[in-house]
Amino acid sequence: MHHRTIRGLMLAALLVISGEPARADEQVILAERFYPAPGREAELETRLLRGVKFVKQAEPNITYRLHRSAKEPTVFFFYQVYPSEAARDQHRQIVAAFRQEFGPPPEGIFSRPSEVETYRLLAE
Repeated sequence: MHHRTIRGLMLAALLVISGEPARADEQVILAERFYPAPGREAELETRLLRGVKFVKQAEPNITYRLHRSAKEPTVFFFYQVYPSEAARDQHRQIVAAFRQEFGPPPEGIFSRPSEVETYRLLAE
């Protein structure tokens, strides 16, 4: 396993939820859960995997990982680490480019809205 990956995973273990905005030079960590509509899990997984490939090509210097819950296999989880608020802002432009190329999520693919949490590093 790559040293940066191990370090990133270790840092994730030291994070707490924060309502405060990140400083411009501070890492931004996001955790996001997606809930597909029943019977549309494979369709959502395909779209999310396409998005991961798109993002990793456009932003090779961010941590962008997709997981599927072992406990609830219908829940998809993204773990994202941006080196700064500016990098997170750039990501928003990449997401817009993905949607322009592949279209918006299909109608009814989600059973409920995604949940997004922002984390702030406490210790390294």
